[in-house]
Amino acid sequence: MARKIKPPASPLVDELAVLQSSRALPLGERTVTVRELGFFESLRLHEPVAALVGGLVTLTDDGNVDLGKLHRVCALHPDATLALLAQASDQSLEWVHSLNAAHGDLLLMTFWAVNADFFLQRVLSALELQCQNRQTNGPESSPP
Repeated sequence: MARKIKPPASPLVDELAVLQSSRALPLGERTVTVRELGFFESLRLHEPVAALVGGLVTLTDDGNVDLGKLHRVCALHPDATLALLAQASDQSLEWVHSLNAAHGDLLLMTFWAVNADFFLQRVLSALELQCQNRQTNGPESSPP
């Protein structure tokens, strides 16, 4: 007797979203799509990316980044944050700068939701490198 073969269940994760994730959100009179930074964008935006990654590395020793740490780093690097938000949302720097607090927070949280993996990979790599350097160089000595 022949049995009908069931197709495999579709995965819960949208593979395209994993490859190039983006989210649309209404901000005032616009609907803005916030997308993941691409490889070549990250090269072009090396300085702003490095500023946020460096700031996050100084605030964590295990790669755990909560919203408080993210806000602190963004506050310490407002120009880098502005450049990254504008790029990821395809909006002008002036438009992003003009957002009120609620819309700015929503844009930042959406940016982080879409780009957290991008940044956390770099934070974890930097932390691992620091750990390897400490092991290679030995413990820091204190003056007598």
